[in-house]
Amino acid sequence: MEVLLSAHDHPTAGQLARRLRDLHGHVSVSTLYRNLEILVSSGAVRRVRLDEGPDRFDANLRPHYHVACNRCGRLWDAPVRKEDQCRFSLPRGFRPESWEVTVRGTCAACARDAHPFSEQEV
Repeated sequence: MEVLLSAHDHPTAGQLARRLRDLHGHVSVSTLYRNLEILVSSGAVRRVRLDEGPDRFDANLRPHYHVACNRCGRLWDAPVRKEDQCRFSLPRGFRPESWEVTVRGTCAACARDAHPFSEQEV
């Protein structure tokens, strides 16, 4: 769990397995997947599903959006300001359990932009 808590790059199970192997030697991949499922179902971590590629995992449980680069696959957290929270109408009686917003594009590094990545309002 410490490896996932310290990760801010939304690692895949494969990336987590490699990091754990580097720290502890042998890692049972089936045990890792089983524990990730337990952590997700208990609400301790979030599963992040993008259109392509394996699931990624996020230990940041505070409300936030994701920003994803379509070229390199990097995924960032973008904080949700109270005044910017999504507002929309739901069907009567519908009880939302979760929501996700992912902003996709090309990061500055991939665009070979000379300016460093900076926050911008969308």
